[in-house]
This record gives sequence, C-alpha cells and structure tokens, in this order.
Amino acid sequence: MAQDCSIVEDLLPLYKNQTLQAHTVEYIEQHLANCEHCHQLATSEQSREHHLPMKRTVTFFHLVFIVLSFMFAINSSLLGNHKSFVVSYAIFGCLTYFFYKNIWIVFAISFVPVFVWAIIHNTNNPLYVTNYSFTEIGTLLIGASYIAILHTIFALIGAAFAIMLRRLKNKKESVLNSIPTSFP
Repeated sequence: MAQDCSIVEDLLPLYKNQTLQAHTVEYIEQHLANCEHCHQLATSEQSREHHLPMKRTVTFFHLVFIVLSFMFAINSSLLGNHKSFVVSYAIFGCLTYFFYKNIWIVFAISFVPVFVWAIIHNTNNPLYVTNYSFTEIGTLLIGASYIAILHTIFALIGAAFAIMLRRLKNKKESVLNSIPTSFP
C-alpha cells in the first residue's frame, strides 16, 4: 500500500487540476476512498505545497520559451531577404501550441517579440525616424506591425497544423477507447 500512496501523492496536484485521464482519476478516487492518509492529504493544505514546485517549473519553462521567442525574432529579422523564417515560424507556432495549448499565447509569443524587435531595430533607421515626428513614429509602428503580423501568420499556420494533429490524436484515442476490451 505504501507504493500506491506515493504514486497517489505524486498525482494529487494533477488530480486537483483535473489534468489526468479518466482511468487515472478512477484509480486515485478508489485509493482515496480506501486510504485515510491519502484522503486527508488530498483535503489538506499540505497538498498545495506539493503543487508549488510544479508551478515554478512551468514558470521557468514559460520564461525560457519567451526568451527563445525574442531570440527567434531577432534571428529572423537578421535573415534579411531569406524566406527560411516562413518554415521556422511555422515550426515555432506548432511547438508553441503543443506546449501552451492556447492559440492566443501562440499569437502573443509570435507577435510581441517581433513587434518589439522591429521597433528597436528600426528606431535608428533613417528610413523610418529622422526627427521623431508623429508621422515617422506612426510609420515605425505600422512597419513593425506589418513585420510582426507577417511572422505571426506563419506561426498561426503552424499552430493550425498542431491543432489538427491534436484533434486526430484525440479522435484516434476516442475510437480506441470505444472498442470493447473483452470479447464474448
């Protein structure tokens, strides 16, 4: 029973966040019904402390992803006339969606870094800004928006591909789960 308890204790944060599969939830609920120690742990504040290291890890990965997106924005704007950013941003959008599972985060992570980098990069460009008038700043913002939207479109195409893959996987799992496991 001690091994079962340690497994349930490890799974409690995911159980509370409702991020487990149905079979795992059933296993945990059966265990909680039969084990007073784990039941108390599940209902106490102590199990929330278990959740903190997981939150810090996710936050760390979010920070890494955001830093990588800024580096990616700088790299793609330095490519000049090369069109390799099309494929790389599609892959980036696909991976970002798989990581966050949220299309708005894909949009923000692909748009904001490129937009900020385009403004920083073009502030010293005499084509955009010479005397910091409203017209020049407006041109700078429009140009940065255009570049960011262009990159974001390809990231969203990659995210759409990830969404299709995820739906196919879920459809396959639901078909496999609907097949009876015992035969007459």
